[in-house]
Amino acid sequence: MLINKKNEEFLDLFFKKHKLFFCDDFPWQFFNYENGTIDKNQNTNVRADYLFSKYGFFRETLKERDINYINKERKKRLDYTYYHRQRRYIVQELIDDNFFNPTHHSFKPREIDSIIDFYDIETFDNAKLVTHPGHTRFQSSCFLRKNLNKCLVYVNKEHYRDDLFTKQMKEIKNYSELFDYWKPLKNVKKENLRFDFISPNYVDPIRIDIKNGTKYHKQTECNVLKLWDYYDITEVDKEKNIIKGQSILHSTRYIDYAFDSSEQIADILFEKKLTIYTNSKDDVKLYFKLIRNNLVHSAKKIIEKKKHTQYFFDELKYYDFDVVVVDEKPKNISELNSNKGFAIWIDKSILYDIKREIYEFTFFTRKDIKSAETKDGKISITNCRYTGNEKWNINKEFYL
Repeated sequence: MLINKKNEEFLDLFFKKHKLFFCDDFPWQFFNYENGTIDKNQNTNVRADYLFSKYGFFRETLKERDINYINKERKKRLDYTYYHRQRRYIVQELIDDNFFNPTHHSFKPREIDSIIDFYDIETFDNAKLVTHPGHTRFQSSCFLRKNLNKCLVYVNKEHYRDDLFTKQMKEIKNYSELFDYWKPLKNVKKENLRFDFISPNYVDPIRIDIKNGTKYHKQTECNVLKLWDYYDITEVDKEKNIIKGQSILHSTRYIDYAFDSSEQIADILFEKKLTIYTNSKDDVKLYFKLIRNNLVHSAKKIIEKKKHTQYFFDELKYYDFDVVVVDEKPKNISELNSNKGFAIWIDKSILYDIKREIYEFTFFTRKDIKSAETKDGKISITNCRYTGNEKWNINKEFYL
């Protein structure tokens, strides 16, 4: 690995002032504490944002049926984390366990003797928490109710105690232990990698979020190790003392990935009305309509509390669904669904455990994924158009 003198000096300073840990099981509920959600063990606020906001699922998916709209948006290359296509891409990557870079979470205890127990939600408010970079990924973990597994946890040494965290986490003590936490855009020999932790905007005194050359969380008094760029060193110009290389940081392709992951979803979704196949004799359609009505009611209450929040509900009329009762789980649900659209299987034994709007299950779809299913096979969603065999897992916590 290559690292220039300026970066080396910064990292030496960083490790003198910070404790750094790697966490592979970071509770999604922390998102609610960081962002002030009232019901800390629920994700209703995030679900409402994902579904009903101006650029949310119900509005944007209708627009995405138009290829001209998609092409215009591609050309704009806008990088707004509240766009549905970008939120959906991040959710897909979390489902696929395919995050390339770690998320960054810094803590500062509120009291000198505060303890944070990752398995006891009552202790989560014992510290201030700031997440960045990684806030959108953190939000996706809250949406899925799925813990993050590639996290860097920071504490300023002035506020650290050995018993601050009850959870055992791997401590990272120097920069040579850092490099494996970023996955390059392509396979590169380790000796040809160059890491750049110094911000290109460091010279700008107006940037209050940058201190000592990189991201700074003012609330927790922590620098965080944002990787600003990542190079495959191809040649060295010895006369000019310049190292030339190609950027292999995945974030340079972020916009492309978001559009690629969105392709065909709207087209597949509307080529045939979403169909639920079930062996339940109960009124399944009514059950999911009640879930939708309750979610809309909750979203309207959020609007009342947050005056600047806007949600839109007119598009819901375009998102109807059919229910087909069968004796048992279909062996070939795609064929039964005329090899069109998305089909959902729900076993009667699991129906009343489901607390999700039925269209939320479409977040577990992609053009090149055949199906997503719970481990027990009682819930699944199938891309009936796609002929491959790739499969995702629907985590149990998602639908509860």
